[in-house]
Amino acid sequence: MSENTYQSAILAFLREQFPDAVDDGPITETTPLMTSGVLDSLRIAVLMTFIRDRLGLLVPLEKIDAANFADVRSIAALLDEADPVPATGGRR
Repeated sequence: MSENTYQSAILAFLREQFPDAVDDGPITETTPLMTSGVLDSLRIAVLMTFIRDRLGLLVPLEKIDAANFADVRSIAALLDEADPVPATGGRR
Protein backbone atom coordinates (compact mmCIF):
# COMPACT_ATOMS: atom_id res chain seq x y z
CA MET A 1 0.00 0.00 0.00
CA SER A 2 1.05 3.57 -0.50
CA GLU A 3 1.27 6.40 1.99
CA ASN A 4 -1.83 7.97 0.41
CA THR A 5 -3.75 4.72 0.86
CA TYR A 6 -2.75 4.63 4.53
CA GLN A 7 -3.86 8.25 4.94
CA SER A 8 -7.26 7.49 3.45
CA ALA A 9 -7.76 4.39 5.59
CA ILE A 10 -6.74 6.15 8.81
CA LEU A 11 -8.90 9.19 8.06
CA ALA A 12 -11.93 7.01 7.40
CA PHE A 13 -11.33 5.03 10.59
CA LEU A 14 -10.83 8.09 12.80
CA ARG A 15 -13.86 9.88 11.35
CA GLU A 16 -16.02 6.80 11.90
CA GLN A 17 -14.77 5.97 15.38
CA PHE A 18 -14.43 9.51 16.75
CA PRO A 19 -16.85 11.67 14.72
CA ASP A 20 -17.14 14.43 17.32
CA ALA A 21 -13.48 14.52 18.34
CA VAL A 22 -12.78 17.89 16.71
CA ASP A 23 -14.99 20.91 17.39
CA ASP A 24 -14.40 22.72 14.10
CA GLY A 25 -15.28 19.98 11.59
CA PRO A 26 -14.06 16.60 10.43
CA ILE A 27 -10.57 15.30 11.07
CA THR A 28 -8.17 16.08 8.20
CA GLU A 29 -4.67 14.92 7.26
CA THR A 30 -3.19 17.81 9.22
CA THR A 31 -5.45 17.88 12.29
CA PRO A 32 -3.15 17.82 15.34
CA LEU A 33 -4.34 14.51 16.78
CA MET A 34 -2.52 14.57 20.10
CA THR A 35 -2.84 18.23 21.04
CA SER A 36 -6.49 18.48 19.96
CA GLY A 37 -7.42 15.46 22.06
CA VAL A 38 -8.47 13.25 19.15
CA LEU A 39 -5.94 10.66 20.30
CA ASP A 40 -5.13 9.66 23.84
CA SER A 41 -3.58 6.44 25.14
CA LEU A 42 -6.81 4.44 24.86
CA ARG A 43 -7.63 5.73 21.38
CA ILE A 44 -4.07 5.00 20.23
CA ALA A 45 -4.58 1.41 21.36
CA VAL A 46 -7.81 1.25 19.34
CA LEU A 47 -6.02 2.72 16.31
CA MET A 48 -3.13 0.26 16.68
CA THR A 49 -5.61 -2.64 16.66
CA PHE A 50 -7.12 -1.27 13.43
CA ILE A 51 -3.66 -0.92 11.89
CA ARG A 52 -2.77 -4.49 12.82
CA ASP A 53 -6.08 -6.14 11.93
CA ARG A 54 -7.18 -4.15 8.89
CA LEU A 55 -3.93 -2.91 7.38
CA GLY A 56 -1.83 -5.92 8.38
CA LEU A 57 1.02 -3.90 9.86
CA LEU A 58 2.95 -4.01 13.11
CA VAL A 59 4.22 -0.78 14.61
CA PRO A 60 7.01 -1.28 17.16
CA LEU A 61 6.16 0.07 20.61
CA GLU A 62 9.18 2.38 20.55
CA LYS A 63 7.67 4.14 17.50
CA ILE A 64 4.46 5.04 19.33
CA ASP A 65 5.15 8.60 20.38
CA ALA A 66 3.73 12.10 19.99
CA ALA A 67 5.85 12.89 16.93
CA ASN A 68 4.79 9.79 14.97
CA PHE A 69 1.13 10.27 15.92
CA ALA A 70 1.01 14.05 15.54
CA ASP A 71 -1.36 13.90 12.55
CA VAL A 72 -2.62 11.49 9.91
CA ARG A 73 0.28 12.30 7.58
CA SER A 74 2.90 11.36 10.18
CA ILE A 75 1.06 8.11 10.99
CA ALA A 76 0.89 7.22 7.28
CA ALA A 77 4.63 7.91 6.90
CA LEU A 78 5.29 5.65 9.88
CA LEU A 79 3.14 2.90 8.37
CA ASP A 80 4.97 3.18 5.07
CA GLU A 81 8.02 1.86 6.96
CA ALA A 82 6.19 -0.69 9.18
CA ASP A 83 6.59 -4.44 8.99
CA PRO A 84 3.73 -6.69 7.89
CA VAL A 85 2.00 -8.81 10.52
CA PRO A 86 3.65 -12.26 10.50
CA ALA A 87 1.61 -15.27 9.45
CA THR A 88 -0.08 -16.88 12.43
CA GLY A 89 0.92 -20.41 11.47
CA GLY A 90 -2.29 -22.02 12.68
CA ARG A 91 -2.80 -19.95 15.84
CA ARG A 92 -6.39 -19.47 16.84
